[in-house]
Amino acid sequence: MPGETMILHEHPHWWFFWKQVFAGIGVIVLAALFAWLSWLDTFAVWIVVLAFFVWLLNTIYQFAQWQTTRFAITDQRVAYQSGFFHRRGVSIPLNRVNNVNFSQNLMARLLNNGIVIIESAGESGDSVFENIPDPEHVRNIIFAQVEADEVADSKRTAKDLRDAMQGTPLEPPPAPGTSSTADRLQQLTELRDKGLVTPEEFEAKRQEIVGDL
Repeated sequence: MPGETMILHEHPHWWFFWKQVFAGIGVIVLAALFAWLSWLDTFAVWIVVLAFFVWLLNTIYQFAQWQTTRFAITDQRVAYQSGFFHRRGVSIPLNRVNNVNFSQNLMARLLNNGIVIIESAGESGDSVFENIPDPEHVRNIIFAQVEADEVADSKRTAKDLRDAMQGTPLEPPPAPGTSSTADRLQQLTELRDKGLVTPEEFEAKRQEIVGDL
């Protein structure tokens, strides 16, 4: 999306094609077996040719599925889309990500792929993404982006509050002598304690608030 920075973009791990790999090996073994047994008559040849074309069509379809399946991490969200004929997708804003887990069995560890599980706020619950290359690295990237997003939000909030305290409130200032004076002093003290205003700025603004009494 406009203004969004791509951090990671991946297709599924090549293990996505494991069925086609073993099926292709099976077709080769079948042809070799027929040749070794001298069974390559017309009927046997047709069996091998038919098996090859079924494997080829299935592999082409699976490649199209792989090509249209994408997992992405940006500075604003985690996104996933898949499907060639039937499309589906999910988009999870970073501020809704509660936790990220990954799962790998022994084979997945050897191949460096696995499952990434994102726990997010909302009705959708957990989102499970399979065949993700290097899932531990992906989890770390998501955590880093979530933390960066939280820091950016806190900076924006602090800046808005500081601007308001420096005389650019979004609403008309309260009338002198009202109870909101104490609230303004408390907000100013919090800004000083967080290091967002200097002692000189704190004293000048305090004198201004007290002067309104």
